[in-house]
Amino acid sequence: MAAAISSLALGKLLQTMFSNGVRYQLSRDHRDWDMIKQWKVSDAKGRALDYLLQTSGGPAAIQYRNANQTAGSGFSSSATFPAAQRVTTQELEAEYKEIDMTIEIDYNLWKRLQKSPDRRYFDSLALEMQSKMDMAKRRDCADLYGSGSGVVGTCSATNAVSGGNVVFTLSSSNTAEGHVGFFEKNDILVLKTAAGGTSAFDSNLATEPAYWLVVNRDRRNNTVTLQGLDSTLTAVTVASITTPTTAGDVFYRYGQPTIPNLSSISDWGFATEVKTGLESLSANDGRTVNGLVMSGFTGGSRFDAGAVNIDLSHYESALNDAKIAVGEGAYSYKRGIMAPETHSSFVESRETDRRFATMEDAKRGTKVFGYQHRQDFVESYVTEYCPKNRIYMIPEVKGNQNKVIEYYGSDYETVKVNDSSEFMLKTSSNGYERKVQTFMEAYGNFIVNHPAAIAVIHNFTIA
Repeated sequence: MAAAISSLALGKLLQTMFSNGVRYQLSRDHRDWDMIKQWKVSDAKGRALDYLLQTSGGPAAIQYRNANQTAGSGFSSSATFPAAQRVTTQELEAEYKEIDMTIEIDYNLWKRLQKSPDRRYFDSLALEMQSKMDMAKRRDCADLYGSGSGVVGTCSATNAVSGGNVVFTLSSSNTAEGHVGFFEKNDILVLKTAAGGTSAFDSNLATEPAYWLVVNRDRRNNTVTLQGLDSTLTAVTVASITTPTTAGDVFYRYGQPTIPNLSSISDWGFATEVKTGLESLSANDGRTVNGLVMSGFTGGSRFDAGAVNIDLSHYESALNDAKIAVGEGAYSYKRGIMAPETHSSFVESRETDRRFATMEDAKRGTKVFGYQHRQDFVESYVTEYCPKNRIYMIPEVKGNQNKVIEYYGSDYETVKVNDSSEFMLKTSSNGYERKVQTFMEAYGNFIVNHPAAIAVIHNFTIA
């Protein structure tokens, strides 16, 4: 007997929407996407973007000379102009990254949606599509703060079993890739060594979990609770741990095609299929990004806090470094991007230092908290995606300058050929399933035009 429409997953959803509606249980916070859109320059065209960066102004070509006359012989004829030192530029290339999305509903429901005179039936499809777009934007927001490696989080050697699941304690090291804010509920991950091999983690099962489902995360304790899955994505129960993770093991999203060796990445812009984020675009540790060595004058203005508690002097030093590197007044610093936990520490600092101020606009009803650094009021921008040991200050440009960070990318578009339908039957090894799918794709990547203009505070703790 054919299944009743109410037995289908989205069929039940219809009944729910007609009665009490859907109560969304997850975060729809993707405000950082608005920041990314402000950096957008154009759509992604072709395979990659080629661009030039000026790396030197040729200062050695400007020298002092003796302007005095030589006694008895008029002006000296031996004086020469200094040797030329030309402006240097470097041609770079940023590869566009592709991100895809699949939307699926039951075929029976799809037919009823088409034939129903009541357009409210389409709410179920709209919910599916809206939720996928929310998740896509949240993925873009998280990747903005990554390095381009695709690492979701780095493990410590501390694991525990809880209700058949495993609680992994994440590393809080300054060099750890990813962080607790990158773990999205119900995302599926794979555990690897830092070199890209199979982790030695052993839970004493005949077949160890191939993948891990995100069940919960605890920002305060820096832990994530994950459910083991076998190769068919079926849940497995973990009763005990024989061999815990090795400190430095890392989680990736399970569909990532390229798993890199984190110790031997030649160019972080081409290491994986994941967008190159702020951690690489503002680096100053000698890594190469899109062909540019991020070091010295061509690296970001990063202030190392020395693993001590976040302090007002760190804010002052980081902004001083950036403004010296690019010139006082060259840019306008208006936003300090930080984790909620970091913001809480600064709120406490406001009681003892008047340079932390609250700005209120009675007409618009806005109230912001920030730091006054000479002519710039740097508003605190709080986001769950920023690691707890990072503060990024990305300036705004003046006049016709290029943006410090530019985003070249397309919006999500439906994959279709000519006039073909946007929805198609799902295929399997046995033929076609009674499900319909539509596919969407987008392309894009970030580039940095002036790394030194980005002020970063890193390697601090929070009381």
